[in-house]
Amino acid sequence: MTQPKQIDSFGNPSDLPLPLYYQVAQLIRNNIIDGTWPSGSRLPAEHELTQKYQVSRPTIRNAKSTLTNEGFIQSIRGSGCYVNSKDTWKTQLPTVDNLNDIFYIGSKMSFKIQEFGMVANTEEIKKNLKNPQDKFVFQIKGVRWFQNQPLSSVIYYLPYRFGSRIPLERLNENPFIPQFEKLAGIQVMEGTSNISLERADSEAAKHLQLKKGSAVIVVRTVYVDREHQPIEYIISRYRDKLPYSIRTKRF
Repeated sequence: MTQPKQIDSFGNPSDLPLPLYYQVAQLIRNNIIDGTWPSGSRLPAEHELTQKYQVSRPTIRNAKSTLTNEGFIQSIRGSGCYVNSKDTWKTQLPTVDNLNDIFYIGSKMSFKIQEFGMVANTEEIKKNLKNPQDKFVFQIKGVRWFQNQPLSSVIYYLPYRFGSRIPLERLNENPFIPQFEKLAGIQVMEGTSNISLERADSEAAKHLQLKKGSAVIVVRTVYVDREHQPIEYIISRYRDKLPYSIRTKRF
Protein backbone atom coordinates (compact mmCIF):
# COMPACT_ATOMS: atom_id res chain seq x y z
CA MET A 1 0.00 0.00 0.00
CA THR A 2 1.08 3.59 -0.55
CA GLN A 3 1.99 5.87 2.32
CA PRO A 4 -0.84 8.05 3.69
CA LYS A 5 -1.40 11.35 1.95
CA GLN A 6 -0.78 14.48 3.97
CA ILE A 7 -4.16 15.49 5.37
CA ASP A 8 -5.69 18.00 7.73
CA SER A 9 -7.77 17.27 10.83
CA PHE A 10 -10.89 16.80 8.70
CA GLY A 11 -9.30 14.24 6.39
CA ASN A 12 -8.71 16.68 3.53
CA PRO A 13 -5.43 17.13 1.60
CA SER A 14 -3.09 19.53 3.37
CA ASP A 15 0.09 21.46 2.61
CA LEU A 16 1.03 21.65 6.30
CA PRO A 17 4.47 20.23 7.20
CA LEU A 18 3.04 17.53 9.47
CA PRO A 19 5.22 14.64 10.70
CA LEU A 20 4.30 11.23 9.33
CA TYR A 21 3.15 9.91 12.70
CA TYR A 22 0.65 12.79 12.97
CA GLN A 23 -0.76 11.83 9.59
CA VAL A 24 -1.09 8.19 10.65
CA ALA A 25 -2.70 9.26 13.93
CA GLN A 26 -5.24 11.29 11.96
CA LEU A 27 -6.13 8.33 9.75
CA ILE A 28 -6.62 6.09 12.78
CA ARG A 29 -8.58 8.84 14.55
CA ASN A 30 -10.89 9.18 11.55
CA ASN A 31 -11.53 5.42 11.59
CA ILE A 32 -12.43 5.61 15.27
CA ILE A 33 -14.77 8.57 14.77
CA ASP A 34 -16.56 7.03 11.77
CA GLY A 35 -17.10 3.75 13.65
CA THR A 36 -14.69 1.57 11.71
CA TRP A 37 -13.12 0.81 15.09
CA PRO A 38 -15.94 1.41 17.61
CA SER A 39 -15.56 2.01 21.33
CA GLY A 40 -14.30 -1.11 23.09
CA SER A 41 -12.79 -2.62 19.96
CA ARG A 42 -9.15 -3.64 19.75
CA LEU A 43 -6.89 -1.87 17.28
CA PRO A 44 -4.95 -4.04 14.84
CA ALA A 45 -1.54 -5.17 16.08
CA GLU A 46 1.50 -3.00 15.39
CA HIS A 47 2.77 -5.19 12.57
CA GLU A 48 -0.65 -4.99 10.89
CA LEU A 49 -0.68 -1.19 11.16
CA THR A 50 2.85 -0.92 9.77
CA GLN A 51 1.74 -2.95 6.74
CA LYS A 52 -1.52 -1.03 6.36
CA TYR A 53 0.14 2.41 6.36
CA GLN A 54 3.57 1.36 5.04
CA VAL A 55 5.43 3.04 7.90
CA SER A 56 7.88 1.93 10.60
CA ARG A 57 7.02 0.63 14.07
CA PRO A 58 8.35 3.81 15.77
CA THR A 59 5.96 5.85 13.59
CA ILE A 60 3.03 3.66 14.65
CA ARG A 61 4.06 3.92 18.31
CA ASN A 62 4.27 7.71 18.11
CA ALA A 63 0.85 7.82 16.44
CA LYS A 64 -0.63 5.63 19.18
CA SER A 65 0.99 7.83 21.83
CA THR A 66 -0.69 10.88 20.27
CA LEU A 67 -4.09 9.16 20.30
CA THR A 68 -3.58 8.03 23.89
CA ASN A 69 -2.86 11.62 24.93
CA GLU A 70 -6.07 12.71 23.19
CA GLY A 71 -8.11 10.10 25.05
CA PHE A 72 -9.03 8.03 21.98
CA ILE A 73 -7.26 4.81 22.93
CA GLN A 74 -5.69 3.05 25.88
CA SER A 75 -3.04 0.36 26.02
CA ILE A 76 -3.56 -2.76 28.13
CA ARG A 77 -0.34 -4.61 28.86
CA GLY A 78 -0.25 -8.01 27.22
CA SER A 79 -3.50 -7.43 25.37
CA GLY A 80 -3.13 -4.47 23.00
CA CYS A 81 -4.69 -1.06 22.37
CA TYR A 82 -8.43 -0.51 22.74
CA VAL A 83 -10.72 2.32 21.67
CA ASN A 84 -12.07 4.38 24.57
CA SER A 85 -15.66 5.50 24.95
CA LYS A 86 -16.59 8.82 23.35
CA ASP A 87 -16.78 10.69 26.64
CA THR A 88 -12.98 10.43 27.00
CA TRP A 89 -12.14 11.67 23.52
CA LYS A 90 -10.16 14.91 23.37
CA THR A 91 -10.36 15.34 27.11
CA GLN A 92 -6.61 15.85 27.28
CA LEU A 93 -4.89 18.80 25.66
CA PRO A 94 -2.40 17.94 22.90
CA THR A 95 1.22 18.37 23.94
CA VAL A 96 3.68 20.58 22.08
CA ASP A 97 7.45 20.73 22.08
CA ASN A 98 8.19 21.81 18.49
CA LEU A 99 6.80 23.87 15.60
CA ASN A 100 5.28 20.85 13.87
CA ASP A 101 3.13 20.32 16.96
CA ILE A 102 1.98 23.96 16.78
CA PHE A 103 1.16 23.62 13.07
CA TYR A 104 -0.77 20.42 13.75
CA ILE A 105 -2.91 22.08 16.42
CA GLY A 106 -3.44 25.05 14.12
CA SER A 107 -4.75 22.71 11.42
CA LYS A 108 -7.76 22.01 13.65
CA MET A 109 -8.77 25.68 13.70
CA SER A 110 -9.99 28.28 11.24
CA PHE A 111 -8.71 31.85 11.05
CA LYS A 112 -11.11 34.64 10.11
CA ILE A 113 -9.49 37.92 9.09
CA GLN A 114 -10.96 41.11 10.56
CA GLU A 115 -8.49 43.74 9.30
CA PHE A 116 -5.49 43.89 6.96
CA GLY A 117 -3.22 46.82 6.15
CA MET A 118 -0.18 48.91 7.00
CA VAL A 119 0.30 50.54 10.42
CA ALA A 120 3.03 52.63 12.02
CA ASN A 121 6.03 50.69 13.27
CA THR A 122 5.92 51.16 17.06
CA GLU A 123 8.78 50.70 19.52
CA GLU A 124 7.33 47.37 20.66
CA ILE A 125 7.19 46.07 17.09
CA LYS A 126 10.68 47.37 16.25
CA LYS A 127 12.09 45.62 19.31
CA ASN A 128 10.61 42.28 18.30
CA LEU A 129 11.04 42.42 14.52
CA LYS A 130 14.39 44.22 14.74
CA ASN A 131 13.42 46.52 11.88
CA PRO A 132 14.01 50.10 13.12
CA GLN A 133 14.50 51.23 9.52
CA ASP A 134 10.86 50.54 8.62
CA LYS A 135 8.32 53.30 9.16
CA PHE A 136 5.44 50.91 8.53
CA VAL A 137 4.68 47.20 8.98
CA PHE A 138 1.87 45.01 7.73
CA GLN A 139 -0.77 44.14 10.30
CA ILE A 140 -3.34 41.35 10.08
CA LYS A 141 -6.03 41.09 12.74
CA GLY A 142 -8.31 38.11 13.07
CA VAL A 143 -9.92 35.49 15.25
CA ARG A 144 -9.05 31.81 15.52
CA TRP A 145 -12.14 29.61 15.79
CA PHE A 146 -12.42 26.06 17.07
CA GLN A 147 -15.62 23.99 17.12
CA ASN A 148 -17.70 27.06 16.21
CA GLN A 149 -16.38 29.10 19.14
CA PRO A 150 -13.84 31.94 19.22
CA LEU A 151 -10.59 30.65 20.69
CA SER A 152 -8.22 33.59 20.39
CA SER A 153 -7.96 37.14 19.09
CA VAL A 154 -4.77 37.45 17.04
CA ILE A 155 -2.64 40.26 15.63
CA TYR A 156 0.16 39.47 13.16
CA TYR A 157 2.89 42.01 12.43
CA LEU A 158 5.04 41.40 9.35
CA PRO A 159 8.08 43.36 8.12
CA TYR A 160 7.22 45.42 5.06
CA ARG A 161 9.48 43.34 2.79
CA PHE A 162 7.40 40.23 3.54
CA GLY A 163 3.94 41.68 4.03
CA SER A 164 4.06 43.41 0.66
CA ARG A 165 4.28 39.99 -1.03
CA ILE A 166 0.96 38.74 0.34
CA PRO A 167 -2.16 39.36 -1.79
CA LEU A 168 -5.11 39.70 0.57
CA GLU A 169 -7.48 38.02 -1.87
CA ARG A 170 -5.47 34.79 -1.66
CA LEU A 171 -5.71 34.42 2.11
CA ASN A 172 -8.33 32.03 3.44
CA GLU A 173 -9.46 30.50 6.73
CA ASN A 174 -6.67 27.92 6.88
CA PRO A 175 -3.84 28.40 9.43
CA PHE A 176 -2.01 31.60 8.57
CA ILE A 177 1.65 30.66 9.03
CA PRO A 178 1.74 27.97 6.28
CA GLN A 179 -0.02 30.43 3.95
CA PHE A 180 2.48 33.14 4.86
CA GLU A 181 5.40 30.81 4.15
CA LYS A 182 4.02 29.87 0.75
CA LEU A 183 3.00 33.35 -0.39
CA ALA A 184 6.07 35.17 0.95
CA GLY A 185 8.53 32.46 -0.07
CA ILE A 186 10.09 31.98 3.37
CA GLN A 187 10.24 29.27 6.02
CA VAL A 188 9.60 29.65 9.73
CA MET A 189 12.26 27.75 11.67
CA GLU A 190 11.94 28.78 15.30
CA GLY A 191 9.67 30.69 17.64
CA THR A 192 10.02 32.26 21.08
CA SER A 193 6.93 32.99 23.17
CA ASN A 194 6.25 35.04 26.28
CA ILE A 195 3.04 34.28 28.19
CA SER A 196 1.23 36.68 30.52
CA LEU A 197 -2.17 37.20 32.11
CA GLU A 198 -3.86 40.48 31.18
CA ARG A 199 -7.26 42.18 30.89
CA ALA A 200 -9.22 42.08 27.66
CA ASP A 201 -9.54 45.43 25.92
CA SER A 202 -12.69 46.37 24.00
CA GLU A 203 -11.55 44.76 20.76
CA ALA A 204 -10.43 41.46 22.30
CA ALA A 205 -13.58 41.31 24.42
CA LYS A 206 -15.74 41.75 21.32
CA HIS A 207 -13.89 39.10 19.30
CA LEU A 208 -13.81 36.58 22.15
CA GLN A 209 -17.37 37.27 23.31
CA LEU A 210 -16.22 38.36 26.76
CA LYS A 211 -16.84 41.33 29.01
CA LYS A 212 -14.28 44.11 28.76
CA GLY A 213 -11.70 43.66 31.50
CA SER A 214 -12.07 39.88 31.65
CA ALA A 215 -8.86 37.96 32.24
CA VAL A 216 -7.20 36.64 29.07
CA ILE A 217 -4.00 34.71 28.45
CA VAL A 218 -1.69 36.69 26.17
CA VAL A 219 1.02 34.94 24.15
CA ARG A 220 3.55 37.14 22.35
CA THR A 221 5.59 35.15 19.83
CA VAL A 222 8.46 36.05 17.52
CA TYR A 223 9.20 33.66 14.66
CA VAL A 224 12.54 33.64 12.85
CA ASP A 225 13.84 32.19 9.57
CA ARG A 226 16.90 30.05 8.84
CA GLU A 227 19.18 33.05 9.35
CA HIS A 228 17.49 33.76 12.70
CA GLN A 229 16.02 36.97 11.32
CA PRO A 230 12.59 37.89 12.78
CA ILE A 231 9.84 37.48 10.19
CA GLU A 232 6.68 37.57 12.33
CA TYR A 233 5.57 39.09 15.61
CA ILE A 234 2.27 37.67 16.83
CA ILE A 235 0.09 38.68 19.78
CA SER A 236 -2.56 36.08 20.64
CA ARG A 237 -5.19 36.62 23.34
CA TYR A 238 -6.94 33.46 24.55
CA ARG A 239 -10.26 33.28 26.36
CA ASP A 240 -9.37 31.14 29.36
CA LYS A 241 -6.77 28.52 28.48
CA LEU A 242 -4.21 27.59 25.87
CA PRO A 243 -5.27 24.91 23.35
CA TYR A 244 -2.27 22.77 24.27
CA SER A 245 0.03 21.72 27.08
CA ILE A 246 3.77 22.36 26.91
CA ARG A 247 6.32 19.58 27.34
CA THR A 248 9.85 20.30 28.56
CA LYS A 249 12.84 17.97 28.47
CA ARG A 250 16.28 17.79 30.01
CA PHE A 251 19.07 17.27 27.49
